[in-house]
Order: sequence, then structure tokens, then C-alpha cells
Amino acid sequence: NWANAYIEAQLAHGLNTDHPKWWAVEKFMGIGGEETTPGDSLKVILTILKLDPSDKLIGVLAAGPLENLIENAGVEVIDDIETLARQNPSFRNLLGGVWESGTPEVWKRIMACRGEAW
Repeated sequence: NWANAYIEAQLAHGLNTDHPKWWAVEKFMGIGGEETTPGDSLKVILTILKLDPSDKLIGVLAAGPLENLIENAGVEVIDDIETLARQNPSFRNLLGGVWESGTPEVWKRIMACRGEAW
């Protein structure tokens, strides 16, 4: 439900905070809070990838939810990110769209496991 709502909200023309599915975008912004655990966020990112999103959505997913996850909970999820990057070419590619975030140690590990930066 969260993944589908996020896709719908991001693909809507003129996306804004009044969109009925905006909650799905906001939920990624609260990573580490009571409602959005880092693990849940990572699972939804993977679900969105499985739905074969457009290039536009891939860019937003990398620069938004994945970058926020790394920035806010990178230490907690870096082991999972490295494993996923080895096992999932789509996820490894998605990491290529993330700008430097997280601690220097986390970012070093991201750089080592991601695909080519885009």
C-alpha cells in the first residue's frame, strides 16, 4: 500500500502536500521515527523497485527515500545495503543516484558497493 501510494503521489501532475497520497512521501521523511523504521523504509524501496518504475521515479527514489535512509539510519542499514547491492542489480544501480550522505564511514561503504554514479 505504501509503495503504490508513493508511486502514485510521485507521478501525479503537480505533486504537492495537498495530494491525497502525500502521506506516502512524508512517511519516508520520518525514517527512524515511531512510524517508519529503517527496515520498513528499505523494504518499501525494494518493493517499489520490483514494480519496475520509470526512470523519473528511479531518480526520485534515489534522491529522496534512499538518500534519506542513508543519511538518517545509514549505520543501522549499511550491512543490508551492501548485501542488497551484491544481490540486486537494480538496487546497486539505484545507489548510483544517491548523493553523499551518512557518516564518512557509511559513505565509504556505499561508494564501494554501488554501481556507477549517475
